[in-house]
Amino acid sequence: MSSKRPAVLLVLSLAAIAALAACSTGPTPPTVSPSAPATSSAPTTPIPTPEPVAASVAFSAEAIMVLDAAGATLASFDYFQPTAEVVTGLTEYLGAPVDSPNAGGMETPPGIDHVWAGLRLFDTDTPGNAPEVPNHVMFVDGPMAGPLPIATADGVGSPEGVAVGDPPASMTIGVEVSPPYTDPTTGRTVVVSRIGIVTLPPNPADSMPRNIGVMALSYDDTGVIERLSAPSANFGV
Repeated sequence: MSSKRPAVLLVLSLAAIAALAACSTGPTPPTVSPSAPATSSAPTTPIPTPEPVAASVAFSAEAIMVLDAAGATLASFDYFQPTAEVVTGLTEYLGAPVDSPNAGGMETPPGIDHVWAGLRLFDTDTPGNAPEVPNHVMFVDGPMAGPLPIATADGVGSPEGVAVGDPPASMTIGVEVSPPYTDPTTGRTVVVSRIGIVTLPPNPADSMPRNIGVMALSYDDTGVIERLSAPSANFGV
């Protein structure tokens, strides 16, 4: 009996060691693969929309418009709003005008001229009364209004508009022509035409149909349109 005990003890000791080894050896932790550091994207700066740039001035019997290169209207002014508003608005695009008093004449009340190169805005002292008496009248005696070209709006007189310097034959849409006459002060033969005519509401005090348009003065000796003006009425003095 005594010879078997050491063998039994040896077996138990080996079993205990094996058990301890099993307890002390845990599962192998997973291997973490190295990854590239996260990169933060730079914030996107919005690209500002460019401000529209004035490219031309167009007008009709009802309004003066500043247009961009695509023909979109940037600003519009009429002939019955306060003249100071119109001058301020045009100055934003054309620069400051040259102002001078206008003494008027037999058929014209006195007032002030606001001039941007070939564009003259005549502010009469007589208050306006829509839709027949404007606060101001526009005269165009050249192809430029300050730094911008000026012409009638598309469709007024021609598909592309009419400008000072164009031949009278360029007026092909809605043209009303008066017989030529000789200007007594210059001796020149002039033809008065009206284009872009707009019918006004009936006036109870007058049965005559009333309208306004753009007046064009062309001369035989030069063969071109030398002046455009608006609004031009078919009534009054």
